[in-house]
Amino acid sequence: MNAKTILVTGGHGFIGSNLIHYYLNKYPQYQLVNIDYNTEAVSPEKPSGSDQAARYSYHRVDIRNAYAINHLFELYDITDIIHCAAETRSEKQVGEIRLYEQTNVLGTMNLLQAAQSAWMESAHQPKEKYATSCFHHISLTDAYKPSLYSDSKKRADDMIGEFHKKTGLNVITTASPEVFGPMQKEEELIPAYIDQALKGKLGIFEESAENIRNWLFVSDLCEAIDTVFHLGDAGGRYEIGYNARMGDRELAWCITSLMGTHFPGNYSHQKQSNIDNSAYSPEKPVQQKLPGIAPFTPFEKGLRITFNWYSNKNKTEDFLKK
Repeated sequence: MNAKTILVTGGHGFIGSNLIHYYLNKYPQYQLVNIDYNTEAVSPEKPSGSDQAARYSYHRVDIRNAYAINHLFELYDITDIIHCAAETRSEKQVGEIRLYEQTNVLGTMNLLQAAQSAWMESAHQPKEKYATSCFHHISLTDAYKPSLYSDSKKRADDMIGEFHKKTGLNVITTASPEVFGPMQKEEELIPAYIDQALKGKLGIFEESAENIRNWLFVSDLCEAIDTVFHLGDAGGRYEIGYNARMGDRELAWCITSLMGTHFPGNYSHQKQSNIDNSAYSPEKPVQQKLPGIAPFTPFEKGLRITFNWYSNKNKTEDFLKK
């Protein structure tokens, strides 16, 4: 497989950091350039080993800054882009609501235009050297709740589709449901539940009809992104399935069961059987099927890996405080 220099945006975020580790481990001939503006959503894990470090670089760049984006293409011969960066914080934390539009829409446009300038001779005519170059956009399936974040991501999706039709730039989109796994922000639902469980404060609460979610393990997401990145058709949108579909009550029960504190009589077998481990969402199947993009990790295994990671992290932090 030919060498590539891949620009990963938002590489200190949850998905981006896992994806960088995945690519550095799997492809020894790939170089990765990570850009992130270091908001609170960072997970700055370092590459392991001298070989990986030599193939990795980081720049603190805001994708809203078109000049900085263009400068990266002068510093590096960027052959591909995997675009994970997005303003994901809650509306209360952001303060300035225009940040969603500026980052998720206008920032994406800056990247598209920089790639077009570097890779294309003219509309629908790529330069020979960049004939296989790919702009891979990471997006969402239908959001759990409408928000400024999900609305701006949808506008970015529409804009990317129109950009592909107009310019011929090789753009591919991977869309996923809610993702979980190691290195996620501790404020997110599963890390928060794990933290409560470790402190003995996670109760099994009454369930509402509005909190049924589709969960995808981050390693399965990385596998799917990699498959689509290498095999997807230009202009294609690939929606990934889920490892499990469940309500927050079932999720809390699964996490407390990992603590060994669950007494079987406290939770009915009927409730447990309502956890849906389908590989593809019945409501929204993938638009185009590719081998390797169906999730394969059992939800219980992914949750155990995630639980152990946060448990070990908490033990290390407690040790350092002593």
